[in-house]
Amino acid sequence: MDFVTHGGANIDLSVADDITSPRVISEIEEGTYEDREMKFARNVIQDGDRVLELGAGLGFVSTVVCGSKNPAYFAAVEADARLIPHIRRTHEKNGVTGVEVINAAFVADRDTLDRGHVEFGVTSVFWGSGINKAGDNNVTTVRVDVQDASRFIREKKINVLVSDIEGGELDLFRHLDFGPIRKIIIEVHPRVFGPEGVREVFRILDDNDFVYDAPNSSGPVITFRKQKPFPRILGRRKWPFGRR
Repeated sequence: MDFVTHGGANIDLSVADDITSPRVISEIEEGTYEDREMKFARNVIQDGDRVLELGAGLGFVSTVVCGSKNPAYFAAVEADARLIPHIRRTHEKNGVTGVEVINAAFVADRDTLDRGHVEFGVTSVFWGSGINKAGDNNVTTVRVDVQDASRFIREKKINVLVSDIEGGELDLFRHLDFGPIRKIIIEVHPRVFGPEGVREVFRILDDNDFVYDAPNSSGPVITFRKQKPFPRILGRRKWPFGRR
């Protein structure tokens, strides 16, 4: 294990040859690694927020947030067990304390919760791993225990969700009870579920009264904020600024 300094955040990230590549190291050093997530998290997350991050990776976003804000609670969830010691080392190196680091897959559909695990595809470079990669060529498939995302959000009173789970967001959102969540920062993965999947993510969030936050969105990294619901007429939402 070693550390590489993020060129845009001056944060030391724990890395190792068996989970990274020259491209990963280059993006960290140049400061382009998760640069949009860093910017939007700093803009959107406020002191006192209660944050759930799905797909914590190397612990970069949690370190950025907890180093610049004072959240009341932060859970960093990562399904890839190889990354858990790196997240903790990143936190320790940068003086971050109080983050709950969880090795699990957070899901919301009843069948998977009853089964108790998912098949998770582990790739040699960590950022390619995911539930949707299980069974692919050159991928090691492992079983990962699951937790009930809806229940966790409700019990921990989560009001900010940060998600980068390599295409798993669509199935999660199909079943998730958003409960107290008021802000969402998500990276969507159209290469996994296509443009129709992206449209479905937007429809699900619209149906749950979240609106697109353009200033804090760029490319596949998108922010949504909860708003009071507009009235519906004949099952369709009545928007205040004309046709949608």
